[in-house]
Amino acid sequence: MKRNFFYGVTNGVLYITAETVLDPTLVLVSFLSQLTQSPILLGLVLPIRDGAWSLPQLWVSGFLQNQRHKLTFYRQSSYVRIASWVLLALTMNLVHEPQKLLIAFFTVYILSSLANGLGGLPFLEIVSKTIPSVRRGEFFAWRLGLGGLLGVAGSFFVRWVLDPRSGIVFPYNYGLLASLFCVLATISMIVFYKVEEPLDPVVVQRSSFGEQFRRALVALREDVDYRRYLAMQSSFLMAGSAAPFFAVFLQHELGGSPAMIGVYLAVVTATNLLANIGFGRISGKVGYRKVLILAAIAGTLMSILVLLLSVLAKPMGISTLAASLWLLPVFFLSSIRGTGNGVSSSSLLLGITPEKDRSLYIGFTNTILGGVLLLTGASGLLVNALGYPALFGFTILMHLSALFFVLKIRQKGL
Repeated sequence: MKRNFFYGVTNGVLYITAETVLDPTLVLVSFLSQLTQSPILLGLVLPIRDGAWSLPQLWVSGFLQNQRHKLTFYRQSSYVRIASWVLLALTMNLVHEPQKLLIAFFTVYILSSLANGLGGLPFLEIVSKTIPSVRRGEFFAWRLGLGGLLGVAGSFFVRWVLDPRSGIVFPYNYGLLASLFCVLATISMIVFYKVEEPLDPVVVQRSSFGEQFRRALVALREDVDYRRYLAMQSSFLMAGSAAPFFAVFLQHELGGSPAMIGVYLAVVTATNLLANIGFGRISGKVGYRKVLILAAIAGTLMSILVLLLSVLAKPMGISTLAASLWLLPVFFLSSIRGTGNGVSSSSLLLGITPEKDRSLYIGFTNTILGGVLLLTGASGLLVNALGYPALFGFTILMHLSALFFVLKIRQKGL
């Protein structure tokens, strides 16, 4: 178990560090803001990444449940993922004309996100077989926490690369970050190959997408806790639709500097480190539900703070510096929210699902949540129609909805 714990954590640390230097809500949105001012396009980055990642998983579940060794599929799918990352880095480095770069980026980014989704289900299946349930919260906390520690260094590198004084001009500054992401993420895949996965004693017959979908609907109808889990996670995801707009709002409406992205990234990664240490230690003792309750409360407070800024900044003449500092606790609370959900949501799902139907539950969950994530792309439409305060107010309601549903989950020991 120690070997698998080590390689699983190392895989997570490297991949999370890679994602830090190409963070979708800060770095990629900033990259796209150099090409377009459309809030609709800017609001699509996170839904595409997470939504496209989730969509293939019900199809994957029908195939994977027939495989006694999930690591084989994980390894095969990683080759496709690595190729898509190389293509993304090449696109951001070699395409210079703004309109062509915008089109090329979204095309490759969608393909990359879909490719990443091939590895999500086998990864969780392998974790469920190699990490005891009482240590899964600690496992995810170590991945996120140590990843956050390296991410602090990564955030300073991002700040330097994006600072005009670095001498690295657009788009090569963002292309450099994409190249570093590609290298770190590829190494993380290779590390996970070393996990020793036991063979499944029993496998379920391979099923078509339609058969899996019908079985999933039965589970959804009969399993109350599972329905509440899906409602809770859907609410969390809808609430997260505003996150890419925090820094964009500051830059576009209040004249904030893009260099603050590195500061916010440092706050996020440092908070992730500390929160993961805390959540990792307490999640196995107090239960995953209580950690998710705290995450929902933190998210509600985050949304209230950013709503107040969007409503009061111009009428009260709040300076750009004051507004920039105002967002520091917003990103702090955002990290508490994200870390609490990251540490506990997957562990809670693995605890709810019956072992023989785990592939089905996980695949259906991620497919449904992928659809929800794609819907969050409408956040840009909401900003266009009603402004930033409407979007930030909406996230308050969604966090309260997540809090309601997590309180309703009654599975003992979770």
